[in-house]
Amino acid sequence: MARKTRPDWKGALHHIMVRGIDGKAVFQSESDKFDLTGRLAELVPELHVSIYAWAVMPNHLHLLVRTGSEPIYKFMQCLLTGFAVSYNLRNDRKGHVFQGRFKSILVQEETYFIQLVKYIHLNPLKAGIVKNINGLEEYRWCGHGSIMGVRKEPWFNSMYVLSKFGSERGDSISNYLKCISEKTSNKTLETMVLGTYSLGRKGICSTTSESRCDGLKGNCRVLGNKEFAVRTMNWIKQEGNRIARDREDTHDRITRLFAWIEDNWGFSAEMIQGNTRNPELSDSRALIAWVLSNHFGLSQSDCSGILRMSRSGIRKAISNGKEIFSDSQIIKEISIW
Repeated sequence: MARKTRPDWKGALHHIMVRGIDGKAVFQSESDKFDLTGRLAELVPELHVSIYAWAVMPNHLHLLVRTGSEPIYKFMQCLLTGFAVSYNLRNDRKGHVFQGRFKSILVQEETYFIQLVKYIHLNPLKAGIVKNINGLEEYRWCGHGSIMGVRKEPWFNSMYVLSKFGSERGDSISNYLKCISEKTSNKTLETMVLGTYSLGRKGICSTTSESRCDGLKGNCRVLGNKEFAVRTMNWIKQEGNRIARDREDTHDRITRLFAWIEDNWGFSAEMIQGNTRNPELSDSRALIAWVLSNHFGLSQSDCSGILRMSRSGIRKAISNGKEIFSDSQIIKEISIW
């Protein structure tokens, strides 16, 4: 299905928001959160993205991300599709896990970087998950603790964040703490979620205007000044023929594929996605890779995220799957789903 173009290029900065379907909690258990952050640890270096702020809440996720070697939608597809498959298998459920496509706002870094870092990292405090700033340091599911040096996530670029607050570590931490302790107006909080401008068929519209643009919900959003919005609009006009496929409708088929493997061959998703070296497991991975690539239409990057394999490993698995299963009854059965 064709979708509206997301403004994106290498080095672009995005505020990304993901919600559980119907507002349900999808990041409630520790295993769910570890699953998500484990996928971030694999995908961030592989796709060369940079993460500057993050917060995992029970029913939603915030990321401040810079696009790397692949478009941001590919990074998010790998992250969310892989998580959704594992989540459904862990919880013995079917259907979509997330509410529509992920929401992204293109960010003008020099103006809004610090405000977004503050907004995202204060989410657990605002929601009452922690009681105060000190408690926020111990909340392991957002980037604040890493910035303060309490823990370290190699995939989270806390050093770049601190560089925005000063050249010396002591001063930058002090300035960062002062910043997040200052009260933020409700209008500014709303801007972090809505953006400052909406770009659509009717041109550039301020999201804070009383009238708002018709059809605002489906438009591209930016968080920046008018000049930034104009530059982004020009990019859309030039690059708007590029469309991204929506993979959400494949989640159910992927879940059934993993369930078929477990029912027929006895290998769980955790075993298949692990590092165990077993010839029969290799065949299972090859079958899944071949089906994902050639029958479900996923890219090698998507397959890599789902199976937790390297790009070279995925290419080999797809090739092996084609050689072993291309003419088998198994493929004929699965491909009609």
